[in-house]
Amino acid sequence: MSSTADDSKYSVSSTTTDETRINDVSGAIEIWEQGVLKEKDGSMSDAINYYRKALKIDENVEKIYRKKLHVEWELQKKLEALKLIDDNNDKSDAIDEDDEKQEREKNILPCWLLEMLPNDLLLKIIHHVVLMSGESWYNLSLTCSHLNKLCFHDLLPYQTFANFIYSKQTYDNIAMELNGMSNLQEVEKDIWGDDVMMMLRKRPFVKFEGVYISVVNYLRYGSNAEGSSSLLNPVHMITYYRYFRFYEDGTCLRLLTTDEPSQVVKHFYKERKPKDSHLCSWTLGFDYNFGQLHVSRTTSKYHFVEEFRISSQGNKRHHKLKWIKSTVESNDGSISNCSLANEKSFSFSRVRKFA
Repeated sequence: MSSTADDSKYSVSSTTTDETRINDVSGAIEIWEQGVLKEKDGSMSDAINYYRKALKIDENVEKIYRKKLHVEWELQKKLEALKLIDDNNDKSDAIDEDDEKQEREKNILPCWLLEMLPNDLLLKIIHHVVLMSGESWYNLSLTCSHLNKLCFHDLLPYQTFANFIYSKQTYDNIAMELNGMSNLQEVEKDIWGDDVMMMLRKRPFVKFEGVYISVVNYLRYGSNAEGSSSLLNPVHMITYYRYFRFYEDGTCLRLLTTDEPSQVVKHFYKERKPKDSHLCSWTLGFDYNFGQLHVSRTTSKYHFVEEFRISSQGNKRHHKLKWIKSTVESNDGSISNCSLANEKSFSFSRVRKFA
């Protein structure tokens, strides 16, 4: 008798839990739908608040909502098919085919909202994503094969990115005058024509969404203490880092330090310059396919110029800064070349967010 009562108690408890769970999911979906409506109205702040409330109730609410819309969309397609087919047998075949398709795709929800949009609207979306960053453009292409085709097999995204990134570069005005260049767009046409993809592959550019870092390691040999009988001299491993962060206004922040990137990068911005850093100016020259980078700074006694060549590293386009030379000019006009024996190339490191 006691066992039967316990079983009944657990059964009621289980039923109550299931009902509560269903009510929670339904409530979460309703709140999420309110957020969707707010987003359509352009009230993003209210929409985000609704989304957060829904996620607190059920962390899978977005997936459940997408599945609900997907089922409704499939049902609508079936109803439209039923209206167009008069023969009962054909009608049955169409339903069976849809059922099989839904069974195959039930574990992978397609990007169906975007599938409903025509290509010209999708290209407009891609246009705005490209303007966000090259990384966003690449990530969007991974969402589905159709968007991948539009992202990388259509000329418009490449043209958008080229116009976006090259307009932010700072070119040497004196070099332009000496080379008789008054309009860079005309020079682009003369060299690359309408082949935007070729220009992006061959024509370097400075990147702004992160920091260029050079890691230098070298050995320094010491000497034994006076009176030591050791036959071995001590060896010191010297490690230091160089950092560059470039800005679109033609300035850049430069730092030479022994501090590691984890200590520097997040707080590396010119509004609050790190200790011992320098605010420099930068321009691009026209050697090396427009990839000659000049970084200069001036103190009360000296004028420093560092020259680099922008180059690619494997599949990473225009990813490295290779040293060409480093000079120091004093106030009396004498110029000295700095040794580059220990120096290493800079590699670009993307930073998602600075502190």
